[in-house]
Amino acid sequence: MSLPFLQKSHAYAARLLHKAGLTVTQIPQAIEVARTTVETWLSRELEKGNVQQAMQVLKGQLQEKGAQVLFDQLKELLLVKLIIHLGIRNALAGSIAGLVLPFVLKRVLELTRQNPALQNWWQEQGWQRHVPTQESIKEKIKTVSQRLSPNRTSEEQPLFI
Repeated sequence: MSLPFLQKSHAYAARLLHKAGLTVTQIPQAIEVARTTVETWLSRELEKGNVQQAMQVLKGQLQEKGAQVLFDQLKELLLVKLIIHLGIRNALAGSIAGLVLPFVLKRVLELTRQNPALQNWWQEQGWQRHVPTQESIKEKIKTVSQRLSPNRTSEEQPLFI
């Protein structure tokens, strides 16, 4: 997929959107609708706990099935909102969504990386879930060692002597 928004200027992007069929007044509206849609989608996915997949969608890493499904849902949501807010047809809305979405995803990712509160939250979420505490490690070692060593009493005699 060609990403002209990531490689060219905003003027080129506006020309592409105008060529696709949007009027000059609809171009900023389409970008605003896409931005608000991505932001609400992102907050909803974070609340659901799909942090990894949502961040993969923002980064454009759609190799995994979960991230691809989320991206398709986001694209369909944007398609519906463009049809409703701008009053354009389905085919035009689909091409506009395909043009605008990579640009908006990149911009939202940049903004989230610059937000210090989100950075702190992300750092807390990333390592605390996956790294066990010292107490839990000790407890696991203790239970495993108990399972491995036989529980013999002094009265028991070994079977073979």
